[in-house]
Amino acid sequence: MVSAVTRGATRQGAVFVAAITTYFALQTVLRLWLGGALETDEAEMMVMTPGLRWGYGPQLPLYNWLQWVLFELFGRDLFALSLLKNLLLWATYLFVFIGLRLFVPAGVAAAGALSLYLIPDVAWEAQRATTHSNMLLFTSAITLAAFLWVLKTGRWAAYGALGLAIGLGGLAKYNYWLVPIGLIAAALTLPAFRARVLSPRLLLSLGIAGLVLAGPYGWMLRNPGLAFSSSGKLAMGTAPGLAEQALDGLGQLLAGAAILSVLAVIVGAIVWAVGRGRRAGDPPPPVAALLLRAGAVVLVLMAMGVVAAGVGRITPRWLLPLVFLAVPGGAVWLGARMRPRGGVAFAAILAVLALAVLTGLGFDRYKDRARRAVDFTPLPEVLAGVAPQPGTPVVAEFYAAGNLARLRPDWRIAPYLPFAMREFGGGPVLFVLRENTPETLEQGLREAGWDDPGDPQILEQGAFTLTFTTSGEAMKMRYYLVDTPGPGGDD
Repeated sequence: MVSAVTRGATRQGAVFVAAITTYFALQTVLRLWLGGALETDEAEMMVMTPGLRWGYGPQLPLYNWLQWVLFELFGRDLFALSLLKNLLLWATYLFVFIGLRLFVPAGVAAAGALSLYLIPDVAWEAQRATTHSNMLLFTSAITLAAFLWVLKTGRWAAYGALGLAIGLGGLAKYNYWLVPIGLIAAALTLPAFRARVLSPRLLLSLGIAGLVLAGPYGWMLRNPGLAFSSSGKLAMGTAPGLAEQALDGLGQLLAGAAILSVLAVIVGAIVWAVGRGRRAGDPPPPVAALLLRAGAVVLVLMAMGVVAAGVGRITPRWLLPLVFLAVPGGAVWLGARMRPRGGVAFAAILAVLALAVLTGLGFDRYKDRARRAVDFTPLPEVLAGVAPQPGTPVVAEFYAAGNLARLRPDWRIAPYLPFAMREFGGGPVLFVLRENTPETLEQGLREAGWDDPGDPQILEQGAFTLTFTTSGEAMKMRYYLVDTPGPGGDD
């Protein structure tokens, strides 16, 4: 006979799955209903998914692979873009819940998973803009679930799943590596988990991860200029400005961590005030300590990296591995000590936040100078008036390139990345510059692979504007038709 406790846990799990499924279905419908132009990261996928390749550019390839599959199934348009984004976010919450459920009751596991919604870059930016960061969240979630399976059972299958998860995570985003490192280091500090981490079976995990990573990482070693072309975003310093850069970076690191965690802290304080008072029962396993310590390890590693490399620029979303571990850890710690009314308060707060996000995304579509509000429909006609199409290659930054590719999938279009020179060099190429991106033609030529542009042979140049439909404002555009040298330097 199924006990009342088991029935309750099953019911809570079903409610959790139904809630996240409904929410992300609504998000998918909302994105399709709002329509408009593609966001920058969405547009990137339109020009960075030519097929299945070991690598595509500065971003790791896993997102591109899955996006290509959905493009093949559903066509190269907004539905396939929105579907992948929301599937990944849905699966992120699901796998965090599955992993935590191995150690804590269903209600606490649901609270731990849903606490991710209190991270602004997860609740808002992951819906509005990002792509590869969503893959980071998903692979971090399957890594956490597999790691907790290892700690719970020590089975060969669990170690195999962990290896696969680590391999996939290594193809998601570079900062993903902080997640397994943080988890392993934290587990070593907890006697209940140490033996699982020191088991020889972990070699199976490492072996499987290595097999998954071999092809793409080999491509990176063969194409370092393309694979690491965005490393300048870190603004790494050199002596004598190294110390000053490092101090700036540390300040931004702490500020970014505060930005990403402040809402979780506030909500946690409210829930604690409403539901404080430990429930009866055995003390929970140290999974909360594992996650909190893993977050601390990640913070220390990040700080050490900033100091060692003199990193002077930190974007908050780069800190997602830190809050991905720490925020659910805090939620599990709190949830295990809450009376039921605390859970009710938490659910009510999440419902209000979800409604606010759904409403806010609708308003974001119609704000002045919103990316989605740009009317790109005149762009193909303008460019076709400059050079014959679809024969003349076009190079543009991701936002313009992707939206152009959406309208004219048969044109030869590339972003400002080094492979543009290899594919298009040796003839006329039409370069499109959006406002100050890139700032000059010479800078654009260098970004596109012409390392020494010298004095470009400009055949024609001009300017035009595209319109923001919400405000009527103009987005300034420039173009240059250039007779480019080939890969060997000859015309």
